[in-house]
Amino acid sequence: MTTPNDIISRALKDIGALEAGEVPTPEASQDAFDMLQDILDQWSNEDMMVFYKNEIIFNVTPGQTQYTIGPGGQIGAVFTGYIQNNILTITQLTSGGISINQTVTGLNVPSNTTITQMLSGAGGQVNELGTYLLNTTFVNPTPTFTASISGTTLNVSAISQGTLGVGCVISGAGITAGTTITALGSGSGGTGSYTISNSLTISSEAMTATPIPVNFNSYYQRPLGLRSAFVRVNTTSNGAPITGGGLDYPVAVLNLEQYEMIGLKTLNGPWPKAVYYEPTETLGNIYLWPNPSQGQMHIFVDQIFSRFTTQFDNINLPQGYNMALRWCLAERLMPMYGKASPTQIQMIMKFAAQAKSTVKRTNMNPAITSTYADALLVGRQKDAGWILSGGFFR
Repeated sequence: MTTPNDIISRALKDIGALEAGEVPTPEASQDAFDMLQDILDQWSNEDMMVFYKNEIIFNVTPGQTQYTIGPGGQIGAVFTGYIQNNILTITQLTSGGISINQTVTGLNVPSNTTITQMLSGAGGQVNELGTYLLNTTFVNPTPTFTASISGTTLNVSAISQGTLGVGCVISGAGITAGTTITALGSGSGGTGSYTISNSLTISSEAMTATPIPVNFNSYYQRPLGLRSAFVRVNTTSNGAPITGGGLDYPVAVLNLEQYEMIGLKTLNGPWPKAVYYEPTETLGNIYLWPNPSQGQMHIFVDQIFSRFTTQFDNINLPQGYNMALRWCLAERLMPMYGKASPTQIQMIMKFAAQAKSTVKRTNMNPAITSTYADALLVGRQKDAGWILSGGFFR
């Protein structure tokens, strides 16, 4: 774990602008930070900041073929949970899927708050409940109070911090793990009575609780491009949906020319067989074909590391990225500090070029696209795609 300020300090030391143990002035640090942001933008355009492949999950809307993705877009997640310091705990997922680098929004959540790491939660829509690391700190005090319990009634006599409410999980000596406040009595956040999920008998003592779960939304950053995709179709047994069940069918990824060759883009079908992605400046457009009546889309995209919010963000880049940013930043800063030593310039330019080449070689993979025939001539497909052609073989 490092910060942009760490990268800046090391780059300034590399060019001799700082001595060991020195720290940059606020003005020098800001200039270097602006330059570092410009480097990120340039690398993003060169597909060099793609350091992981992200899975984006969303349910299709019957009759809808176009979806937007990015800040304010239609594809994202709605969930319930709470934040303590920089840890997000998700207790219920309403829609969408959870993934790293999603931006989280909600009541009092700082702007540009993103999920940076999975902890006990595994993301997606299967093992999504649990904890996740955020890049910002959220001030939400843990409820601390004194109370007694008689049966399923919690009687709070004093509260020192925080607010109690439905969904709070209480803990303390003798309290069964997972005991939750299920309803308000005479209390409405502070002292008073509350209904809990387990029947207990406990005399007055100190207790704590998790914060009240609240509603959050999250959205995906606009991806650079699509790598691959599949659609999950619900299955039934005797007319009833199978819990966690579904069949996965591959979805072809089309480029612009292939998408343009589709004559009837509004053709109705049971689920998507092809997808085309059109990136724009802020939002991206995802087009599905044919017009689906059901299905859950899983698309795998190249995700970039977006601009840093502040110089002191905690960032966790893959092995080699810190060094690459450090040497490339040093190369850009040399003219600003009047460094003209041929030996020093040659050394830094060599290290910068080598580091950048390594990152580029790692991430510059060719895009995976289908052929026109694979995407649309489905008569001989060995899956349920034969439905699209009416069951006739060619």
